[in-house]
This record gives sequence, structure tokens and C-alpha cells, in this order.
Amino acid sequence: MRSILYFIAFFIFILSACDSPGPKNVDGNKNSLIGKWHRFSTANGYSEFDIDSKYVVFYNQKVGRFKLPYKIENDSLKYLTKDYVAKITNYGDSVLLEGNDSTQAVLHKFKKPDIPFKTIPEQKDSLSFASYIADFDKRLLVAFEKAGIKISSAMERQESQAYEQLLKKKAESR
Repeated sequence: MRSILYFIAFFIFILSACDSPGPKNVDGNKNSLIGKWHRFSTANGYSEFDIDSKYVVFYNQKVGRFKLPYKIENDSLKYLTKDYVAKITNYGDSVLLEGNDSTQAVLHKFKKPDIPFKTIPEQKDSLSFASYIADFDKRLLVAFEKAGIKISSAMERQESQAYEQLLKKKAESR
């Protein structure tokens, strides 16, 4: 009798171990994009994204802050105000977006849930924006260094800042 109980317990244990959940199918799930993300590309530099259920808000050193409404259709992200659709492949801590314009972007989820911004501030003259920019610049330098691009001298930093100032003036004049 005891051996039958052991056999049943063992059988239940084996069945529960074999019934592992399948791979996450979150490609079409809007929640798979909700959160705070970052990416680096040599073409566009370092960007940070704050995605909620309605908007993708991103900030980078080239174009500043943008807030775009989006929706998920099937396995694709579609901006509502731009002609851009991207197929989503979710890898858990990263997402591959393959755009209809032949671009690819890999977004990486921030590992720390308490990154220093709640949302990317809109008001450029606010203290929260100044604080965000200071922390953004630190994360930007780390991203460039991880990519093998070092800003080693003060002269290079000044040239980089001058380039950023030109980009800002260009954006403000539009």
C-alpha cells in the first residue's frame, strides 16, 4: 500500500514537472512594452524610452523629447501620428523592433526598476528636467563606452557639447 502512495506521489510530481509553461507569447500583448527602456546605435546615439499603455515617450541627445501615441496590432507596434509600423519580437529583457522602413531597433529594459525618472520631463526649465539630464548624460557615457566609444579628453567633451548645442539650436529654430 505504501509503495502505491509513493508511486502516485512520484507520478504527480513528474506530471507537474513536465507541465512547464510554454514560451512567453507576449508579442501581441501591450503590457510587453510597458516600462522603461534604453537603446544605443551608432546612427542615433543613446535613447531612453518610457512606455505606458498609450504613449511612447523618448529622449535622446539628437532630437530631444518626443511623445507619440501608439497601438499594438497583432504582433506589431504602430504609431498613430507617424507612418511607422514595427514587428515586435519580445526576448523578455529586450525587444527587437523591425520597422517598415527597413530599420531595426533593440530596446533593453532597465535592470533597476528605480531609474531616476518617473516620466521624461516636458518642461526644460524645471529642476526635474535638469536632474534627469545630469543622470541621462551619465548613462549616455556608459552606453558609449560599452559600445567601445570613449570620450577621454576634456577637448573631446567640449567638441561633443558644442555639437549638442548646435543640434539644440537647430531643433529650437524649427
